[in-house]
Formats: sequence, C-alpha cells, structure tokens
Amino acid sequence: MKLRQLEFVREIARAKSFSHAADICNATQPTLSNAVVQLEEELGAKIFDRTTRTVDLTPFGAYLLPYLGAILDARDEMGKACEAYLHPAHKILRVGLSPLVDMKVLNETLQPYRAEHPDVTIYFKECLLDDLAGRLSNGSVDIAVVPRDMIAPGWTHLRFYRDPLFYIPSDGGELPGEGAVSIAMLPQSPVILTGGGCGLNRSLELLFAQHAETFTPYPGAAISYPVIEQWADIGIGAGILPSAKLTTSAARARRLTTPDGAEAAFEYHWVWKPDLALPPHVGAFHAHIRNRVPALIQGRAPGIGR
Repeated sequence: MKLRQLEFVREIARAKSFSHAADICNATQPTLSNAVVQLEEELGAKIFDRTTRTVDLTPFGAYLLPYLGAILDARDEMGKACEAYLHPAHKILRVGLSPLVDMKVLNETLQPYRAEHPDVTIYFKECLLDDLAGRLSNGSVDIAVVPRDMIAPGWTHLRFYRDPLFYIPSDGGELPGEGAVSIAMLPQSPVILTGGGCGLNRSLELLFAQHAETFTPYPGAAISYPVIEQWADIGIGAGILPSAKLTTSAARARRLTTPDGAEAAFEYHWVWKPDLALPPHVGAFHAHIRNRVPALIQGRAPGIGR
C-alpha cells in the first residue's frame, strides 16, 4: 500500500471522476486506474462502482474513506510538526475536535486570531474522543473542542458554545401539536445512535438521565449523522442531533426541550492539558478564547452557538 494510491482514491471520491482526479493529481488516467485496481486487490474488495457516466464509492469504499483520510492527514500533520521543529519561525496551532462540533462556529470565532497572527498555521484534527484524549496527553494537539459531558477528569476547560438539539421523527411521522417537543413526550420509536466515540450517545444518555427520562436505543448503529437522518426517513427509528448536524431532515426536525420547557442542547468546551508551558502564539490563542470568543458567540444569530 502506497500513500500515492490513497491520495488517488481520496481525489477520485471528491471529484467523482477519474479524469478530473487525474488532472488534480498531475497523473494520467491509466495511472490512477491501475493504482486503484492494485489497492483493491490488496484490500480484497472494490472501492468504486464505475460506469461510463458515474463513479461512486461502494459501501466498502465509503467505510474505508475516513481511515484513508486519517492516514493522509497524519502524514500532513507529521510534515508540519517537523517543519515547526526544524524552523521555529513556522508556528502551528493544532486544534482537535469531536465530529459533533459545529465547524462553522469554530471557524468564524478563529477569524480575528487568524487576522492578528498571519504567521500561525491552524491545523484541524477531527477524531473520536479516545483518540483526542491521547493526542492531548501526548501533545500532538494543543487544544480541543468536545461536548461538556465528555471532559475527562483533570483537564482544564472553558465554555465555548451551545447547540440546540432536534428530534427527527421516524418515517416522517407527525408529532402532536407544533413547535418544540419535550424529551418527556417523545414517541416510542427507538433512537438511532452512532457506533460511539464521538460523544453523541453518552451525551444523550446523560441529558435524559439528568431529567429522570429514558429513551430506547435502536439495536444497530449508524456510521454517520447523515445515515441517522436517512434511517429515520425510511422508518428504521428516530434521530436526535444537534442543529449543526442536520441536513436533509432540517425541515421536519422538531426542536427539543427539557421537561421544564428549557432548550435541550449540547454544550461544548475548549479543553487542554493542565499546567502546560505554552508557546507565545498558543498563549495568545488562549487569551483569544477567554477574552474575545464569548462576545463573538453572543453576537451570533439567536439560538445559534449560544
């Protein structure tokens, strides 16, 4: 297995075209095709379904793509870390995040810091919580954003933003009344969860437990948030997602409240290793999230990111 093969697969998946991917990779189309065939033979399954008109990932290819991306991201991360070590003038800020995090909110709140520190390269790393904790411990990320209930004991943390939760009815089913729905009044449909690791499952369990409520988890597990929406749409079960992760279900999803009528939401915090000696540019980022980000969040549209 070669990194170049993985690069080819990622670009083909993005472009949905061998010819366009070949242009992006500065390679010939036969080179891409041969590399993909060799990788498929090595892995034992087809990555793409290819016709004269379309190129789509197979289910195996879709399953493989996040792992492939993680390998290429790790390669890039190592290169930047080496550059920062060998050339200290090249400053990097490594931000880890749970897949639940609203990337739009995160990116918007970083803009003033970027403008004031154009010599700092910000590198994002989305990963599951166990991996994120390991990266914080070994220093391969400088700071992370995670759901509040997923913060490990001993970590230093700071409130960032809230994201309201929405209920996605199973099979487009109607809920009584209009507007928000309480977690105490949900239908009996099982709730589709992920395989764990991103924080969705445990955060929902804790939210319901805090209000002496329960829900029935669907026995299977979805690989992604869009799959939760798709499964809810065809009646496999219901879904509960933060607003940032709603796509196809946004029009029919209902805002969730707690039994006392308050907004049900996930709260996200900045997390970092305690008692850490910070490089000046990382220290400046800590000052930014303490002194400026709360006002930036407060200034967003009502109900978004607060």
